[in-house]
Amino acid sequence: MISGTFFDFIQLNTQVLLYDFTFYRILCYQELSFKIQTKLYLEISVYINQFEVDEELLENALKKFLILPPIFLTDLQTLIVVLKLLNFALTKKVLINKFNWVAEVLMKSESMHHNMADDFKNDDKSKQLCNQFFIELYEVYWLCLKNYSHFSTLNLTKLLFDRLESTKHEIVLLQVNMKCLTLLTENTKHIDKDIVKMYLSQFISLKTIVTNNSNDKSLQRSYLTVLNHILHHTILIPNISEVWCMYDWETWTWSMIHSTDSLVRALVFQFSAGLAVIDIPVSHNLIHLALNYFSESNCLENCIVAEQATLFCSNLFCSPKFKSLCHQYIIKLDFDAFIQIIDLCSYYDYTKPEKKYFFTSPKLVSNICCMLFNMFTLTEVNLYELNQHNQFVQALFLCLKKYLTPMSIEKPNIMEMCGRICSILTIFIPVSNYNFENLLNSLNVVYERININLDHCTTMVWKSLFKLTTIVIQCTNYKTFVITNNFITALLTSITSKNNDLCIEALNVVSLVTSKLSKKFAHRVCNILIRTLLLEWNDKLKRKMLLIALSNIFLEQPSTYETARQDNVLPFIISKLKSMQLQVTKHSNQKSKVLQIEYLEVIRFCCNLFYGCHDAREDASTELPDLIHKFWPIVVANPKSDILICTLQMLVSLTSSCPSACSAMTMTSSTLGVDAKTKCTSFSLFHEVISLSTNFHLNDDILNITLQLISNCCQAQECRVTITKSKLLSSILLALNLKDKKRPIKIEQQCLKFLLILTSYNDGQIHLLKVDYALDTLVDLLKSNYINDSLAILRNLCFNGQNRIVILSSDVFLNGIKTLLETGNLTNQNYKDISLAIWAIACNNQKARLQLRHWGIDKYFEKSTDLSICNDETQNIINCTYKILKN
Repeated sequence: MISGTFFDFIQLNTQVLLYDFTFYRILCYQELSFKIQTKLYLEISVYINQFEVDEELLENALKKFLILPPIFLTDLQTLIVVLKLLNFALTKKVLINKFNWVAEVLMKSESMHHNMADDFKNDDKSKQLCNQFFIELYEVYWLCLKNYSHFSTLNLTKLLFDRLESTKHEIVLLQVNMKCLTLLTENTKHIDKDIVKMYLSQFISLKTIVTNNSNDKSLQRSYLTVLNHILHHTILIPNISEVWCMYDWETWTWSMIHSTDSLVRALVFQFSAGLAVIDIPVSHNLIHLALNYFSESNCLENCIVAEQATLFCSNLFCSPKFKSLCHQYIIKLDFDAFIQIIDLCSYYDYTKPEKKYFFTSPKLVSNICCMLFNMFTLTEVNLYELNQHNQFVQALFLCLKKYLTPMSIEKPNIMEMCGRICSILTIFIPVSNYNFENLLNSLNVVYERININLDHCTTMVWKSLFKLTTIVIQCTNYKTFVITNNFITALLTSITSKNNDLCIEALNVVSLVTSKLSKKFAHRVCNILIRTLLLEWNDKLKRKMLLIALSNIFLEQPSTYETARQDNVLPFIISKLKSMQLQVTKHSNQKSKVLQIEYLEVIRFCCNLFYGCHDAREDASTELPDLIHKFWPIVVANPKSDILICTLQMLVSLTSSCPSACSAMTMTSSTLGVDAKTKCTSFSLFHEVISLSTNFHLNDDILNITLQLISNCCQAQECRVTITKSKLLSSILLALNLKDKKRPIKIEQQCLKFLLILTSYNDGQIHLLKVDYALDTLVDLLKSNYINDSLAILRNLCFNGQNRIVILSSDVFLNGIKTLLETGNLTNQNYKDISLAIWAIACNNQKARLQLRHWGIDKYFEKSTDLSICNDETQNIINCTYKILKN
């Protein structure tokens, strides 16, 4: 460092020079000398600690040269020296905080500086000075772009693009202009479709110059970088391919790929990868060259080139038109090379910036995973046939294990690599023996980076992790998977994000982990799902997944319905059904089909909601049955569709242990605009259901669910009255006739279940016996596999005193019971049901006891008192029945 005395001298003289130059008129040659002296002092100041110059003095001394146009060549020379001084100060960061004004002044002087070029083209010397001026000016521009973010503007971008034509024959000037454009075009705000249309043609006209200057690597690099920026920022603009397809890129990219500069080759592959995304033809030679890097031993390129070559191939194989080529090369791939690259990435520590290894990198591993994922997906290759798939999966696991640490995952390139590895692992889960469940807990470290923006990298990684989590959970019982607070936060952040794909993947996970959520997590998730559903109802895919996730939460965590109740979810859902119902009547068949899809989603949601939440059934019982009745013509229009069976399943859930909902089934109206009634109607929804149940030609599943629904509705007296007035009981008994074996077993079982429930009620016991041949049919079933159900129904019938005369007068019944007792091959429950039936008939009725003794039934009870098959309760019932018979 410089001694104190000399330091004071330098600082003092710099201040004096600036002061004199600011307040006194100095001749042009003196100005130049002053600037040179000042630059020398500033150069020396690099070696001085705490070198200070008055900022206002410095600004006033230099500013006028930047805002006033030069008149004479000497003025231009002085301006060049000023720019060199600024270049030095900004490059060496000398008094950098004293030069904040430079960017503002240059922005105001942009047009003036570029317009003055016409004033200095009279002779070779002036032209040479003018070019030198622009070189120095653009160097300062470049430094301002690097140091001051606000200096990057759309106007400057357009200005430098406009200057390309006039600078294309001045290679140095073209080079520094291009260098500025590489920074300007990094900003997406400066690139749009209009800019591309305006400048792309003249920019592309420089291709020949760039190609011919093969020794000027920096120009080629800058040119390709700007091209890549323009393509990247416009790639999502609709119909942008129409602009890019106007030029021959195949020939040019193939010529540029032979550059000796690895960075140029990498940029060519990067550019070609972008062209592939918008379906612009790329050189077939280039495709084969890229694929051969990974198909031939010892052919792998420099790491930076390999990164972009894999990206290029990855983008190609997103398109089905390359399926044949993909099949051709997938069998040639050198998996040993891939495994070696991944192993090396695991071996070296890429979290330390001072270390660089050029054979592999996290970015290369990411792109390899992406390329292979697309190739496997496109060709639908059988992964079992890949001999090295176990070694490949093992290498991926080791790499993940290495970098799944809080410190490593902070690096974007490491995080992206982990995401890509997870993505490709999803397709190996079915064919691998590895314990993926343990991996899930390791991945929780990724979610610790929770206070970050959902940038492209984070979005991709979370999406991959959610996909992997979904598949692992589906393939394992995930007993050891730990659900953390950060994991829940990541899911909810994703669900409320604007990225639909990320939202859907997160909802898939939520749907699968609901049973593992703590009460606190369940309520938190439920709250976000409800809020998102109310906001995103019109997004079809989101709505579908939100309804599935919510219904699963209500199924597994019924207490969360209280949250839904507070947010009026059920009234909201019912209002949407009403809206659908009105639209169906007004729109075409095609529109109706769309509405039917929405209707199905809502009905399935309600089905799950009602299954677990009694309060939800009560809340819906007033309006929903009536609303379904109004939909009924559409519901039954196609019995083979999902609409009918899903509606019936929902009604089964609604009426389960909910008498109010069952009653409401009898108080509906099919007339549009007419509200539900307060008393039973003559043609209600329940009438429709009964009518459906008597059609035994229906699909077995539909018939089975219909009978379940009717069984549920037996809770309500209004429903039982409707049943007894209908022909349902006759149809049921006819279906149970052993002589007619056309009915499937599950339908017969459901019929018996219905009769058992109906005969649990007084009116059911009375009315069933009024049906012709009811006793005969039930007694016949005692000879079948349905003995248990039949005995239980007969027992219920015997409980009603009004049935005693009919039963005692039935030789069929008494003979059937006697035969059963004679056989003796009965279960504990059979003895219990027979004993209860006989006890109910004989109790307090001497005539009945005499008739039963006449049939000799009392003797069987005498013999049954020591049956070892019967438990204590049944033995007591048998003893009581025997005592009554003998009394």
